[in-house]
Amino acid sequence: MKIKAYIKQAYPFYYEDFKKVFILLFGVAIISFLFTYLFEPFDVNQAEHKISSLWIVIVHAFMPIPIALGYLFILHKTVKDKRQWTIGKEFLNLALLLFLIGLTSFFLRDFIYTNPDNWSFRYLWEEIRNTFLVGSLILMIILPLNLERLLNSHFNFLKQITTPSSIIKRSNSIHINTPIIGEQFEINMETFLFAKVEGNYIEIVYSSVTGIGKLLKRMTLKEFEEQLSPFPYVFKVHRSYLVNLQTIESISGNAQGYLLRLKNFSEGTIPVSRSKIQEFNRVFTNCNKK
Repeated sequence: MKIKAYIKQAYPFYYEDFKKVFILLFGVAIISFLFTYLFEPFDVNQAEHKISSLWIVIVHAFMPIPIALGYLFILHKTVKDKRQWTIGKEFLNLALLLFLIGLTSFFLRDFIYTNPDNWSFRYLWEEIRNTFLVGSLILMIILPLNLERLLNSHFNFLKQITTPSSIIKRSNSIHINTPIIGEQFEINMETFLFAKVEGNYIEIVYSSVTGIGKLLKRMTLKEFEEQLSPFPYVFKVHRSYLVNLQTIESISGNAQGYLLRLKNFSEGTIPVSRSKIQEFNRVFTNCNKK
């Protein structure tokens, strides 16, 4: 695969759950501490140390945690559409993060070492180089392997499923109540395609003889989902999307999850988030069997 095409492949955005991010960073810090303390991979001159070697190892192992948390918090706030995240963006941002960690290690030298050349370009290069040597395991090995693992796990299921045309349709209408008095409405489940969150509203998309119709209702997706509970083929594939599985035309996959293309809807695809993959596989398979 060409490099340009490879770096444009979709990749999961892992930085929304900061509790998990902190646990991961803390685990990496422990591994880094043990590796550096036990194997001493870098040359050191203990005569230049202002503090003990143990504390130097602790500083270098755990100092990246607040830097990474701050950087990833900003990243989480600035990336608006997580579905546009790619392996290339992941690689670039982790490389920038490693650079910042190396730069911080350079600025800390005066607090750790007595060397008069602490502020020289030589030691700036050395700190950044050493940081990238440690981080290369993530950049060059873990990222590609994780991408391959995700793609394989998603494609394996897609090879096994039957075509959506085998799903038996049911023609039913249901009365939907909303929190706003006088805004109740009827929806035909045979033509209902999906609903998605639009701020404080939900947009309900359905097919009709004239094309695609849309309703904007002031209610939560959860309120709408609860009223459609009698229909087992209606499934919440994403925190912002509720889909009629009977209308699926095709399913494709990438490292972020699945992408659904619906019948009679050409305006785009519907994402299935990674956290919903296993449940979607089960529900969709059961629908195909009926």
